[in-house]
Amino acid sequence: MKGGVEAALSGAFPGRAVASTTAAAGSDRPGNETVRVRFADGTVAYLKVAVEGGERARERLARDAAATRYASRHADVRVPEVLAVETAGSPAYVATAALSGTAIASEWPVDSTVARATVLRAVGRALAGVHAADGFETHAHVRGGDADGLDLDPGAWSTVLRETLRARADEAFPERFRDCLGDVLAAVDGTASALDAAPATLVHDDPRPENCLVDSDGPGLVDWETAMVGDPALDVARAEAQYVERADVDDADRDRLRRALRAGYRDRAGRLPAAFSDRYPLCRAITFLETARTFEHWAPDAPESTADLASWVRGELSVRLDAVDG
Repeated sequence: MKGGVEAALSGAFPGRAVASTTAAAGSDRPGNETVRVRFADGTVAYLKVAVEGGERARERLARDAAATRYASRHADVRVPEVLAVETAGSPAYVATAALSGTAIASEWPVDSTVARATVLRAVGRALAGVHAADGFETHAHVRGGDADGLDLDPGAWSTVLRETLRARADEAFPERFRDCLGDVLAAVDGTASALDAAPATLVHDDPRPENCLVDSDGPGLVDWETAMVGDPALDVARAEAQYVERADVDDADRDRLRRALRAGYRDRAGRLPAAFSDRYPLCRAITFLETARTFEHWAPDAPESTADLASWVRGELSVRLDAVDG
């Protein structure tokens, strides 16, 4: 355990006897370290610490705590209780209670499309619950806040989206695909009027299987670092990218799983986001940037050659951008 984590543990839980700490799988972003803390009394908490990354890492932690607290009061989805926050001192950290339920990542059905469709329906309901927090006048970056309200940096959705994509690329993006980022940003500029007319709701923007927990009380979401006030269509497309377009999902099953996700969304919201189909093609291009951004992590373990995979990434993104133009 790094020194910054030890200092954060003392600051977040002074005087509490800790039985063990273990790395929390799948929860670290650039500059963060997250640990699962088991106390001597048997309770469990999670501690996310900015061990490097400077001001940008602090901003993410402030956003995480603020959006989690805001969602606990204004959204219709389970979220963890925020136990302690420090974003001004060093180290910066956020501590949360463990959210009940099982992460979908640990129990993703491996051989049943029917079971996967049930999971996707729950994810759809969770996203619709997030988007129930919709009392915003405009789109915005989330800079801080609490359960009573968010500290927002407002702007047109096309502007917020462009700034968000650039900031994430600055953290990590392969040079081999840098021009692909430019192509997507050009598509954002070219569809700005339609984007700026999108609804403005709370958006999680990372409902991946590690972040979505399900139990008898319904689905819940953790890790709100990427939250913003944005277009709810982006969350739906992001979930499709993270669940439906997984490598272990057969092409023949994807339409069924996509329909299940959207059916779950309609169960809670009554319908998909307004004018969803108009913005969906661009959302698919945006979410595919994550495949390019993480290329160096997944490509070396794939059976295909790196060169073939890079060509596939470019080709698939081109197809998605053509759909925006069409």
